[in-house]
Amino acid sequence: MTQQKNSFFSSTPWWLKAMAVLVVGIVIGCWLTADEGFAVKFTNADQQQITSIKLDFGSSNSQSSIQTFRLAPQESRVLFLNHPLGAGFNVLITYANGQQQEFCALKDNKNPRPELKLVL
Repeated sequence: MTQQKNSFFSSTPWWLKAMAVLVVGIVIGCWLTADEGFAVKFTNADQQQITSIKLDFGSSNSQSSIQTFRLAPQESRVLFLNHPLGAGFNVLITYANGQQQEFCALKDNKNPRPELKLVL
């Protein structure tokens, strides 16, 4: 007579197996996700609508540009940059009345989730 051995996978309910596979998948996904770049939160702290925000950034090997449109007063938006922390980037803000602001932001700042409050 042959005796069957019980293993974890033969005696465990299907839903527990599915949960185990899901947890392993999440752990592997988090482990493989690149932690490069950072997320910058732009907040329009002015009463004037922002027509556009343009970011220019780069290194010795590449140059990138991101642009977002229509940021209402007191509204916030997060932009994700694939750019080294502390390297800084150029910002050009255009307001609804036609005025513009241009500046270099976050040079030497190592915070991966900074917030920039924009006031005309």
